[in-house]
Amino acid sequence: MSLDAQGTATPLHRIAPTRRTRYKAEIASVSPDSSRNTFEQYETCFLGVSLENSNFTTPKLTSMVKWISRRFGRCTVLIGDSIHRLTLESTQGLPPDRAEERALELGRRFVETEAKVFDEYRESVDFTLLTCSEVQKGERYAEFHSKLRAFFDEDDAFRSSVESFGHAYHRKRADGISETALERRIRMSSDYFLEEFAIFACLKEQGLPVMVYPGSFSTLSEIARGEHPGAPEELRDLVVVSLHLKGR
Repeated sequence: MSLDAQGTATPLHRIAPTRRTRYKAEIASVSPDSSRNTFEQYETCFLGVSLENSNFTTPKLTSMVKWISRRFGRCTVLIGDSIHRLTLESTQGLPPDRAEERALELGRRFVETEAKVFDEYRESVDFTLLTCSEVQKGERYAEFHSKLRAFFDEDDAFRSSVESFGHAYHRKRADGISETALERRIRMSSDYFLEEFAIFACLKEQGLPVMVYPGSFSTLSEIARGEHPGAPEELRDLVVVSLHLKGR
């Protein structure tokens, strides 16, 4: 969940310090629209966490956890460790083994650094910390990923939607790189989304019907709105709540 936030959350090599120390999380959008006034009826949700991302400084994370504590009794915090390797390979040029090692280390560091934020609200919410690397070890992940890969290869509309963010994101940062290198980055961006969506499908199947994230997922929102009927049912039934973090 770094290349994943299609249009809003910016992946950073190093998170710059912020002057603001307090934020308020507000709903930016809910997909599908029909769930706008009903998603709080669910008891559980999952919060997607992007590593090395400016939307996950401690003050911003605190605002999201506080927002969740007022609406849900249980929340799984999904830490995007293993999928972050693709961001590191793409934007920093790290070899695959080094990128994976670094991504997993960043995930562990996030848990160590931010555990106190979740502990502060544990009386209100039962938080479970889960990494993408753990989910990706399961057979169901492999099955969902295979289905999504086949759908991506076969369906022009879905493939175009997934690729559109990669094109927009990487072309803005294409100075000094060859067309071949640019196309490789775009392919890796698509790989990122397909892995990520397979993980989300696993969580939905495990009883987590609402995803919360401080950003927008255009393709995922399209699926939730019924625009890609060939996508896995678990993604079509997922409620996606995008948050806006307002400084104060």
